Amino acid sequence: MRPAASAGEGAVSAPAAGTARPTVALTGASGFIGRRIAATLGREGYAVRALIRRPDAELAAQVETVRGDLADEAALVALVDGVSAVVHCAGAVRARSAAEFFEINAQPAEMLGRLCAARGVRLALVSSLAARAPTLSAYAASKREAEKALDAVNGLDWCAVRPPLVYGPGDRATLPLFRAMRRGWLPVPAGGGGRFSAIHADDLSEAIVRLASGMAQGVFDIADGREGGYSWRDMAAVAAAHLKRPVRCVPVPRPAMQAVAAVNMLLSRLTGAAPMVSSGKVRELYHIDWVCSGENLQHATGWQPRLPLAEGVAQTFRWYGTQGWL
Repeated sequence: MRPAASAGEGAVSAPAAGTARPTVALTGASGFIGRRIAATLGREGYAVRALIRRPDAELAAQVETVRGDLADEAALVALVDGVSAVVHCAGAVRARSAAEFFEINAQPAEMLGRLCAARGVRLALVSSLAARAPTLSAYAASKREAEKALDAVNGLDWCAVRPPLVYGPGDRATLPLFRAMRRGWLPVPAGGGGRFSAIHADDLSEAIVRLASGMAQGVFDIADGREGGYSWRDMAAVAAAHLKRPVRCVPVPRPAMQAVAAVNMLLSRLTGAAPMVSSGKVRELYHIDWVCSGENLQHATGWQPRLPLAEGVAQTFRWYGTQGWL
């Protein structure tokens, strides 16, 4: 492992010395998915070096840390020097503008790609299923651009995974849906024709570690194995079975969501905060086909999903309940 350095941007701090293990670098380690990737890497026998913007006592106790952000090339150099692979999980799902999405999601990927190629280090990108429909939103376009940027780096050993709906204990993004279902209703896009695939965060993290430590090249979809994906009625039925009471789908007309997006965009301009709902997010929500298959990933890595939706949703409800989040 890299020895501890003085405090400051790009500084590296390490936990107590131990048996040398292959080190995997990780961005986005303090996020919902990133924490699971760090834990999975640890269980699989890897040391973890994480890029963090601010002190994180929980992470610092488990991993080596590099202080800095995705725009800090010196910090990224410190992150990737001497590692066996890099998992690039950091990114933005909300932003104040299209330019900000590209600044956070696409540009750092290209920089990391160059640094990894120069050092012969493998790079695994956590992309998004939205990248297959880049005209829907700036978020989708920025994720697609990150993949294209890596593909353009000469000599880079890289791969990417495109998760669909990700959920699991600790996730704040899907928490409002679980809260609504616990109250007996589920807001869904009007029309009911859209379908989607899903993946539990634990299954996703295991797949990412397989990709980072393997040799598979290319962009891989991932899903929990449900052929044809799910409808929102399927989701409501799964929740109802766990809660042992009905969960009713409440259709939300697209004009109503567009009005919500307009208000969010106005508030964003007034406050400077990234909007929770944007016009691009509305187009994503009402897109009719977010179904994918993880078969290519399974063939390339041997990974298999373990948690079907019913089991994963029940587990997530129980965790939210014990934490008092519901």
